[in-house]
Amino acid sequence: MKRWLTQHRRSALWVGATLLVPLYLFFSALGGLLAWRSDIVDNVDAIEPRIARLQGLIDNQDAMREALEAVAEAVSGSIYPASSDAQTVAAALQAEARQMLSETGMEVANSQVLPVRQREQFDYVAVKLVATGTLEQLEAGLAELSSLRPVVLIESFDAAPKRSRRDDPSSQTLTVSMQLLSLRAAT
Repeated sequence: MKRWLTQHRRSALWVGATLLVPLYLFFSALGGLLAWRSDIVDNVDAIEPRIARLQGLIDNQDAMREALEAVAEAVSGSIYPASSDAQTVAAALQAEARQMLSETGMEVANSQVLPVRQREQFDYVAVKLVATGTLEQLEAGLAELSSLRPVVLIESFDAAPKRSRRDDPSSQTLTVSMQLLSLRAAT
């Protein structure tokens, strides 16, 4: 056999190449199939948790619907509906805040409706108030404001003591400037 290889070198190379090409094609195809199978297994492994989450959502659909309704009910009591006019909401907020602070004994010196700031989900309706009164009156006024529905937030607050007479230090009053904010559902 060795003698034939040395005498027919070129033929031996052609026979060897003819055997190697089919082997190369076979192993290339086998490698491609194994890589394809690996990709499929990876995709299945990535999809299984998603399917499990979706199945969990389907199984708990009624509970989530009830929770969503409860949240919507809680939110609807905390904000003004989209059907209400922003200027009407601002005027009502201004009137209610003035009345509540006046009822606690504070003297409202100035109030101003601020421009409505529109955001994605809510419109910010703001009112600025300047009032004077004692610390007890301020505390009572803030407690009254916290009971308002829809919810009223204090966006900014600044208090400064007002000068008192030297002979009566118990008549210490404060000048308070606060910006109140309420939310209205965006349209």
